[in-house]
Amino acid sequence: MKFSERKKEILNKVIVKFIDNAEPVSSQSIAKNLDLDLSSATIRREMAELEEMGYLTHPHTSAGRVPSDRGYRFYVDSVISERIRVGAGSKENLPEVYIDKDMEMEAILQKSTEQLSQFTNYLSMIVAPAIYQSRFRHVELLKFEDSNFLLVLITNTGRVYKRSFSLGEPYNTLDFQRVTNILNSQLRNKNIVDIDISTLNIPESDIYLLMLLKKIITIIKGCTEENLLYNRLFVHGTAVVLQQPEFLDFRKIRGILRVIENEYLLMKLLLELSEDDELIIKIGPEIFDEGTDDLSLVASKYKIYGNSTGAVGILGPKRMNYIKVINILSVFIENLKKVFNSPT
Repeated sequence: MKFSERKKEILNKVIVKFIDNAEPVSSQSIAKNLDLDLSSATIRREMAELEEMGYLTHPHTSAGRVPSDRGYRFYVDSVISERIRVGAGSKENLPEVYIDKDMEMEAILQKSTEQLSQFTNYLSMIVAPAIYQSRFRHVELLKFEDSNFLLVLITNTGRVYKRSFSLGEPYNTLDFQRVTNILNSQLRNKNIVDIDISTLNIPESDIYLLMLLKKIITIIKGCTEENLLYNRLFVHGTAVVLQQPEFLDFRKIRGILRVIENEYLLMKLLLELSEDDELIIKIGPEIFDEGTDDLSLVASKYKIYGNSTGAVGILGPKRMNYIKVINILSVFIENLKKVFNSPT
């Protein structure tokens, strides 16, 4: 059977109507809203052929049709992609995004997930940038008692890493002040992974601090080697997404909960995005092999300070309002760039 323009228009109307109402769509309801001079019987025949072609399906308890995964994929790849390309879907009526740039980065990301969930009514997820993508901003060395110390590392993204360590050699307060001065003056804005003792210009009068400097640099670089690459995932909206009408079935709820309560899977999902992916949409089993048959994901990478990359994702029913979600997501990413002074 030929996938004619008429079939495409009917399929589009079925999907849009199902997204709006969450109820199987009948041929009569399409006939009332379609700008074609077609009888209900003709539309019913076309919908039956669309079902044979795999674009529609129907619940056993209803004569109406609902989109299949293939139908949603057509809608996303053709209709949604084209609307995005031509800039359709006004952002003027979107809720105002509030992010206070004076907050610490993790507080900003937590607030963002809450707002994303509130504005979309779906589950929102944000992965913080990895330390290996971050730049050195400042380090402090604090003494506890005896030979026990605390290193406090602050990156350009505002993240704070703390590491305790001990020393066998005796160093006084002035020694630690000299070391922090050398590091903070010479390493600022350097990528964490590129920091090395050989890049430091150590005054001859401070050469006796070489071993201490090596120790501190080893601890700093160790922050990138302890599986802390993406150690923060912010999630909000589990209860909200489960209120969607298609998730009234307890078996579906149980399967979905297994997915959205597994932070490792969610983080893995977002981290698999390519840095070049401005936007991806995954439908049903495209997300995971199990537990996501009734879900869709809209996700994108974001960059702050030009080089630190994280990811933002919206997880909801396949019946989600894709254009609205995409527009809200783009607004949030633009705001994150502004807050973190990232170049566009």
